[in-house]
Amino acid sequence: MKLHRLWTGVIASAIAGVWLVLAPPAAGQEPEAWSASEVVALENGFWFDGERFRARQAVYIIAGRFETSRPRRFDRRVDLAGGYVISPFGDAHTHHYDSPFQFPTQRGADLRAGVFYAMTMTAPALSVARIRAQFAGPDNVDVRTSLGGITGPESHPAEIYEALALGYYTFEQQLAHQAEIRASRSENGNAYHAVSNRDELDAAWDRLSGQRPDLVKVYLRSSERYAEGWGRWGPGGGLDPALLPAVAEHARGAGLRLAVAVSSVSDYRAALAAGAALATHLPCYQDTEIDGADSPYFDAPADAECQLSRADSRAAARQRMVSILITSEWAKPLALRGQRYLDWEGRNVALLEAAGAPLAIGSNAYGDTVIAGLIEQGQRRLFGVARLLRLATMDTPRAIFPERRVGCLRSGCEASFLVLEANPLLGMAAIRDIRWRVKDGLLLGAEAIAPPSE
Repeated sequence: MKLHRLWTGVIASAIAGVWLVLAPPAAGQEPEAWSASEVVALENGFWFDGERFRARQAVYIIAGRFETSRPRRFDRRVDLAGGYVISPFGDAHTHHYDSPFQFPTQRGADLRAGVFYAMTMTAPALSVARIRAQFAGPDNVDVRTSLGGITGPESHPAEIYEALALGYYTFEQQLAHQAEIRASRSENGNAYHAVSNRDELDAAWDRLSGQRPDLVKVYLRSSERYAEGWGRWGPGGGLDPALLPAVAEHARGAGLRLAVAVSSVSDYRAALAAGAALATHLPCYQDTEIDGADSPYFDAPADAECQLSRADSRAAARQRMVSILITSEWAKPLALRGQRYLDWEGRNVALLEAAGAPLAIGSNAYGDTVIAGLIEQGQRRLFGVARLLRLATMDTPRAIFPERRVGCLRSGCEASFLVLEANPLLGMAAIRDIRWRVKDGLLLGAEAIAPPSE
C-alpha cells in the first residue's frame, strides 16, 4: 500500500481392526462436515510437493494432522475428484486484524481467499486486545501481531494513526491538517512507540512488552540520512539506527523475533547487523516518485540506495533473515511501477534466490489479500510458477509460524489445505477457484467464509 493511503456425515461407526467406509460423495460435491474425532481418508487428489502435483491414492487426517500411511481403520472417505491440493496461503505483512470493527470482514475475506496464516505489522494494542482470542482455531485465521511498532519522533507510522484518531481519513485531509496531526500524540504508546534516546526506548519497551506482542517491529526509514533530520512526515525518518542494537537486545531477552521495516540498503544492512529475523520489505520496494515532487513522500533514490550486494544476500542466507516481498506492488499495473523499481526488485530477488536466502510474501494493503498480486506475478515471471506457489503456500506460512508444521502436506503436518478446481501451475488464476477449505483438520462451512452481506 502507499504509505499515505494505508487505509477486510453421516456418522460412521467402526469395529476395531475392520475397514468400515462410507460411500464417497459424487465427484466435485462438497462432503458433509466431519468431526475432529473421525479418521478421514482423502482420495483421488493431486498434491503439490513444492515442484509439481503428484497423484496420491489416499492421504489421511488423524487428530488434525496428515498421515500418508494407511491406518488400520478410518471413518470416512472423501473423494477429491481430481482436485489440486495445496497448503493454505500466508500473508507475512498485513495491517489487518487491528480492530474489532473490521475483524469479521477481514477474517472472512482471508478465509475465502484461502489465506489461513497472517502476521500483522503494526496495530493499536488496545484494539487488538479485544479480538486476540480469535487469532486461532478452525474458523479463524491464525494471526501473529507485532502491535505498535518502534519508530522515531514525527516518523512513520505516526502520521497515519494520528490522522485516523483525529478523523482525517483521506490523503487530502492529512495534507490540509499536517500541523495538527504532527502535534497529536494520542496514539503514541498504543499504535506506535516514538523514541529518540535510550531512556525513552527503555520506557517504550516496558509499555510494549506489557502489551504482549508476538514479535517486535522497528521502523527504519533511509537510516543513512537520519542525522540530517530526513523524512519527518515524508519517506524517511524512523528510528535512530544507533538505537536498533538496543531494541534487538530487548527482543532477544524476551525471546521475540525482530522485524525491521526497510526502505534502503542501509536499513537492510542495519537489520542484518542487529540479527533481525525479518525485513518487512526490500529496499526501494515502492515507487515514491510517481505522485510527483509536490507529494511529501516524494523521493528519487539512487541505485546505491536500492541494490543489494552479493554479500548482503549471502548474509541474509547465512542468518536466515526472511525478506518479505509485497504483493500489493505486484498487483499494480506496470504503468504505475517505474521501470527502475522493477529492475531493482528483479536484481535483488535474483541475488537472494541465488544465495538461498529465505523469502516470504505479504500484502501490505489494507482491505486486500495477497491473491491479486500472486496472480499478476504469475504472468510476469519474477519467479517460475511452481516457485511462486511454493513461496506463497509453504515458505510464507513457515515464516509466520516457524515452530509449527505448517506449509506442508506430509505425515505429521497440520491438516490445513485447499482443494483447487484446476492446476495453478498452468495458470495462477486457478488459485481463486477453491473447491474446499480445510483448517485444523476440519472442513470450513459456508458460514465461515460468507461475505458480511450474506
